[in-house]
Amino acid sequence: MVSQRSVRVAKQLLASWSRVALSAALAYYMATGSFDLKALAAAALSAVIPPILRYLNPNDQLGA
Repeated sequence: MVSQRSVRVAKQLLASWSRVALSAALAYYMATGSFDLKALAAAALSAVIPPILRYLNPNDQLGA
């Protein structure tokens, strides 16, 4: 069974990564004026990759 703490941490991570992705997509839109969904998704994904890699790094104090 999944603990309440694990669920809370997962929700916090998802919320954080969602804010990062939304910020990157918004910045792309504001800089280019383009509403190309593929480009917006690429910007969002590009912004989410670094925090995910940091989370997965066992040598990082803030990681898992």
